[in-house]
Amino acid sequence: MIAAETLFARQGVAGTSLQELADAVGLTRTGIYHYVSGKDELLGHLVRGFTLESASELQKLAEDVTRDPTTRLKEGVAAMAARVAEHPQRFRLLLTSEDSFPDALAKQHRRARRATLAALMSLVSQGINDGSFNPVDPELTAFALAGVANWVAFWFPRQTSGPQKSPREIGDALAAIALGGVISARASTDDPDHGVPHALALLRTDVQRLEHLWASANPVIAQAD
Repeated sequence: MIAAETLFARQGVAGTSLQELADAVGLTRTGIYHYVSGKDELLGHLVRGFTLESASELQKLAEDVTRDPTTRLKEGVAAMAARVAEHPQRFRLLLTSEDSFPDALAKQHRRARRATLAALMSLVSQGINDGSFNPVDPELTAFALAGVANWVAFWFPRQTSGPQKSPREIGDALAAIALGGVISARASTDDPDHGVPHALALLRTDVQRLEHLWASANPVIAQAD
């Protein structure tokens, strides 16, 4: 997989021959057919091992209502960022090579991306509904969280003489930072006595959350308003 990633990234999918892939792994053109049927199958492995797995993990987190939304969303964003940090070249390759995907694989890839966004939106909405999160826009927040995780591919690993953080450490740190603007002040403090301004801010947040709940329960009426 690494040899295929490197060649595809350097030359593009269309510009890489099966013979070059065989040479890169020390096989003959005939010998490589014992492992894959062609470039399309290699691409399929790359997509399924990245985009589809990420979507599946997030869907499971969104459906696991036995745990609080904050914990699940942190886990999901951390896992997304860690996966990108582990395979930054693969992520960049998938991002720039979508036009080269066979039709069936392109559809799988797009479905997985939509499922990823839907799972993130679901987790955000669950947190808003139970008061854990501020009444943010779930779709915009989902895009922002995904963007935080995906951008890792363009700066990690860092060129530094100091110690390098692991992909998991990167994921955990970014998840904590990203959710800092989402978690409700009411949910993130243990001290209820922060004065009148703080209490008013919490009341405004509660009103916004009620408006969100009303809009979710009455979408037709909300649109008419």
